[in-house]
Amino acid sequence: MEDIFSIIIILIILGFLVGTIASIVGIGGGVLFVPILLLIYRMPITMAIDTSTFIILISSGVGFFTYLKDRRIDLKATVIFASFSILGGLSCMFFLLFVKIEDFILRMLFATLLLIAGLNVIYKSKIWLKKKQPEAAEKEFSLLDHDYRTNLAKAIPLFFMAGFTAYLLGIGGGVINTPVLHIVLGYPIHNSTAMSTGIIFFTAIVNTILKAFVGQINYIVGLFIAIGAVFGAFFGAKISGKMPKKQLQIVVAIVLIIVAIRMYF
Repeated sequence: MEDIFSIIIILIILGFLVGTIASIVGIGGGVLFVPILLLIYRMPITMAIDTSTFIILISSGVGFFTYLKDRRIDLKATVIFASFSILGGLSCMFFLLFVKIEDFILRMLFATLLLIAGLNVIYKSKIWLKKKQPEAAEKEFSLLDHDYRTNLAKAIPLFFMAGFTAYLLGIGGGVINTPVLHIVLGYPIHNSTAMSTGIIFFTAIVNTILKAFVGQINYIVGLFIAIGAVFGAFFGAKISGKMPKKQLQIVVAIVLIIVAIRMYF
C-alpha cells in the first residue's frame, strides 16, 4: 500500500514539475511527458505516446476553460480550426492502421522533435539576450473590437499537420497552431496561445477516444501526472514573472537536447 502511495506521489510531482516548467518556458508538456514515460517508467513508445495524449486532454481542458472564462478565445473560430486538426488526427489513425511504423522509428521521430524544440528555445533565448524586449502591458480585451485576417487556404493544411503530428507523437501541436494563428491568421499573440489550447483540447478529445479503441493508454499513470501538471501550470503562471525566464529556457533546452541524444542512442 505504501509503495502504491509513493508511486502516486512521484507521478503527481513529476506532472507538477513538467507543468511548471512548460508554463514558465512556454513549451508544450507533450515533449516532456513522453520522455518521462519512456525513459523513467520504461513504457513502450506507443503506450507513452498514447498516455501523453490522455494527459494533454486533461491539462489542455483546464487551460481551455480558464481562457474561455477570461474571454481570450474566439470559440466559433477555434472549433472550426480544431475540425481540421481533428481530421489530421483521424487521418493519422487510418494511416497507422495500414502502415506499421516500428517503435525504433517512432523513437527517432520523437528524438528529432525534441532536438528541434531544444534548438528553437535556445535560438529564441539568444535573441532575447541580445535585445531584451519590454513586457507588453496587460489590457482588457474584447473579441468584438478586432477584425481578423482570414487566410484559411494556408492555415488549413497546417492545422491538419498539427493534428496528424499530435496523434502520431503524443504532443499537443501548439508549436504549429500558435504561429499559424498569430502569423497566418493575424490573431494577437495572447489570443493565439489561448485558442491554440482550445484546438489542442478538442483534438485531444478525439485522439484520446480513438486511442482508447486502437491504442495503449495507461489511464492510472496518465491521470496522476495530469493532476500534477494542472497544478504545476497554475503555479508556473504565478511565479513566471519572478523567475530568470530566459536563462531557465536555455537550461530546459539543453535538457531537451540531452534527452534527444539519449533517445537516439
